[in-house]
Amino acid sequence: MADFTLPTAATLHDASADPFVTRLPHSPALPAALRKAHGAFISTDSRFAAAARVLASLWRADRDLPAGVHVTRGADGKTRRVRAGYRLRADAARAGAAFLEPATRAFLHRALVLRESGSAWDVPKIQGHLLSSQGLLINLLAPLARNQDLATAVFRALLPDTVHAITGITVESSIGRDDPALLGDGTAWDARIDFVDRDGIPGLIGLECKYVENLQGPAASPRDRYREVARASGLFIDPDAPALYRPGLEQLRREHSLLHLALARGLAGRAHFVLLGPALNPRVAAAAQAYRAHLVDPAGAQSGVGFTHLTLEAVVTALAAAGATDRARAFHARYLDLDRVAALALGPDSPATPSSPPPTGPAAPLLLPPPPQRTETAPVAKSPATSSRPRRKPTQRRRNTTNAPRQSVTASQLARASAAQRLRLPTTPPSATLVDPTDFARITSSGSR
Repeated sequence: MADFTLPTAATLHDASADPFVTRLPHSPALPAALRKAHGAFISTDSRFAAAARVLASLWRADRDLPAGVHVTRGADGKTRRVRAGYRLRADAARAGAAFLEPATRAFLHRALVLRESGSAWDVPKIQGHLLSSQGLLINLLAPLARNQDLATAVFRALLPDTVHAITGITVESSIGRDDPALLGDGTAWDARIDFVDRDGIPGLIGLECKYVENLQGPAASPRDRYREVARASGLFIDPDAPALYRPGLEQLRREHSLLHLALARGLAGRAHFVLLGPALNPRVAAAAQAYRAHLVDPAGAQSGVGFTHLTLEAVVTALAAAGATDRARAFHARYLDLDRVAALALGPDSPATPSSPPPTGPAAPLLLPPPPQRTETAPVAKSPATSSRPRRKPTQRRRNTTNAPRQSVTASQLARASAAQRLRLPTTPPSATLVDPTDFARITSSGSR
């Protein structure tokens, strides 16, 4: 058995180590007092969400940006405004302070002006909520959409058997909403990435991005069309498997099926579905593993539509290997540096006893064990001497003990690969922008307050 040394505040900030590979085996369990001190306490947060919320507050404070507020409603119906370190004050949000580069604000503005009819954008959340997965994806992809060479280098490293050159990147895209010949609903990808493979065949990547989301729903309403497409696609071992229609997997099935329909319509010669998320969010890794188990051919050799789970850390490592080190460091500090949060919790001024946040809501099928059954007990007769005042029963919180599987493509694997093979850039000049005016859609992210 390999030796494992617990990380300390000093080793977590070892500058000689790979800056994009965490030394943590899982998200730190943060004391409630620490989370409250940084305006980052939400009682229902998972461990990862709690740590990401504190990191967002630290990032905001580093830049002297004003904090926003979180409004809660009590059992008495009264609202309460609480300082939220993970949000920006409205004026700072409108000024674009949540974006890592000034040009990203212009990218969002263009996307909103040219958005598809019927698309829904939660602009205040993108601009002011520092845990927005849509805001994260815009920060990640906007520089790649402006630089075709950089985009090609990154995705060629991530998907070497699929991508030869990137030809376009759009955010929030669908090949057709509410089209009965497709899925008859509003299913869309968080990003559509057009590419050409080594044989010159045009391809399409549909990307779904998660950050602090727990993939627990709600699920789309059942439709006969879903099963019709799943059965005809040839993607699934059992297209009628109940798990494919439950929270956790049903969104992945719909977006994967939409790629199959894109091929059927002749919109591309091959396609690939990518689930993107942080390495330390166990729900994303668990969903990826569970979904992969339902696929006939994850590589897509038979169906033409493959599936890959990528970590954000792997993308950041590929970004740095392609020469955009400063961008990679800025993104890592903004979204992924939980080592900093753990070092803060391990510091001398941190409260000694960490709290363990409960999971949010019921567990998604196949991803978490079922809750324990309640044991019924016989009522106890009240003694005459007992006070008539009702006594409140103590409540217990369940701890999330899910052991998440390892991610499919890790940052450390890419780091080793980049040392053995240099990335070659295409000879075509970078485009000023690769945004298709018609390919913008609604926000579907959920789970971040």
